[in-house]
Amino acid sequence: MSPKLSSHFVAFIDILGFSEMVKSDCESSDNPVFLERLYSAHNKAKQILGQDPDANLIQFSDSIVFSKPYSASSFEDFVSTVATWQRELLMSGLLCRGGITFGKHFVDDKFLFSKAMIDAYHLESQQARYPRILISTDLLQLVKPKVYVNNLPLINEDDGVCFIDYITENSEVPSNALESAVTRILNDTKSSSPSVQEKLRWLARYTDHKLNSNLSRPAFSKL
Repeated sequence: MSPKLSSHFVAFIDILGFSEMVKSDCESSDNPVFLERLYSAHNKAKQILGQDPDANLIQFSDSIVFSKPYSASSFEDFVSTVATWQRELLMSGLLCRGGITFGKHFVDDKFLFSKAMIDAYHLESQQARYPRILISTDLLQLVKPKVYVNNLPLINEDDGVCFIDYITENSEVPSNALESAVTRILNDTKSSSPSVQEKLRWLARYTDHKLNSNLSRPAFSKL
């Protein structure tokens, strides 16, 4: 049977800090610190994202491509599933960044051919910037007439983007657990890189907004 392109939702997601974690474990003479955590995240992705028989999940290195045939009625389930996985990732001490788009897509067990994946990658690499998974403007405009998006785990930011709202408490993950997970990430990240520190400041502000916590530092202070 000849391969055929069809419209899909596609999420391209990158686990942040992956290269540094691999380098740390491989260059250390001690037991690996991050291998088990990353392997667990890999299995958790299969458990959460890979259960839908209509969806497809590809994982390689620090990247994940999650896709599903386009249907406006499936949008809520798609973004909710991604939000669940991103929240689980946070609870395990890992952050990610990504983009979700739609468009022509073909995938099987060994081959991926996708304009939608390329668009999602560009959204992740050029616009996401912080540990957030952006929803493309075109996709939002497409589904809004058919889906009540106010009920979805989505949030707008003042830089004009919409992203998956993953710091959201529920019966399994209460607010104090979420705050503790973020606090551990803030405290355990030792990198002085301006890019890393910028991402952590954003995470603290986002957490404060969602949980009414006090994790972000004042923007100004006396010498």
